[in-house]
Amino acid sequence: MKRSHILFGLALITVVLLVSAIPGWAAESTVGLVDINKILDSHPNTQKILDAENRLQEEMQKRQVELNEKGKGKTKEEVQKLEEEMNAEWAPVRDQMLKERQDLVNQRYSDVIAAIRKVAESKKLTLVIRSELRIPVSQNELLEMPIVLYGGVDITDQVIEEIKNIAAVSEK
Repeated sequence: MKRSHILFGLALITVVLLVSAIPGWAAESTVGLVDINKILDSHPNTQKILDAENRLQEEMQKRQVELNEKGKGKTKEEVQKLEEEMNAEWAPVRDQMLKERQDLVNQRYSDVIAAIRKVAESKKLTLVIRSELRIPVSQNELLEMPIVLYGGVDITDQVIEEIKNIAAVSEK
């Protein structure tokens, strides 16, 4: 997985360098940079997504405790049948919770893209790329690896402001 992230980053840098090397285009082009993690963290749906994930986890744990309680003293076959019944009952609830979470993720993505596009167009940017890439170095550790080492215009804060505007309009 690390190799694919590094290769992606190198490919992206190569594209930026090649595009800027096109005669006549480099003078006109401006590359915008965004800290996508900061943008995603600032979106109002991020907390809602985390809350939805926590509710799902809590509900699953609650149902597991219920199954354990109801299954005490029963045979393996009886417990399996009870689990199937409970899963059948739980499936529509779980599916609805997952759908609500996915709707929040989709809306966040849509808002981020719309905000980046609006800011990029207002600044007449020809390309916007993420400024860093998170690369897993272990199961519990991520390394923030810069994709762009020099140049570009950071538009992260303007994108965050635009997302606030989009969210305010959506709430009305």
